[in-house]
Amino acid sequence: MAEIDDRAFSALKDATKDRASNLFRESQYNISDSKDERAAYDVRAYKILADMYEGDRDKKKFKNITFDRYVELLKPSLFEERVLSRKGDKKVGDFFLDIYEGDVDQFKASAMRVNIPETVGE
Repeated sequence: MAEIDDRAFSALKDATKDRASNLFRESQYNISDSKDERAAYDVRAYKILADMYEGDRDKKKFKNITFDRYVELLKPSLFEERVLSRKGDKKVGDFFLDIYEGDVDQFKASAMRVNIPETVGE
């Protein structure tokens, strides 16, 4: 039975060697980091998003949106453009890729785990 499972898994893995192969990757955040390391990453992710929020707010890109709502509405494509493009912040992009494997939703969820009162933008 195990041999059949192994062959099925191998066939599925071989069939998805392109972008779909990301289904078989798990982020460092989830598999190898300690609770304290994850907490530190949560704080760093929060600070990154808070800086984006404050920058957009100061540029008047939105009106009367809380930080929580901003994070909820932040599209993955916009986030990726800001951190992964040539004009993006390379340090933030490297952190995002190294720790979260490019998963914007996980990055946002990590940031929102930080217990900081809703003072950003007020």
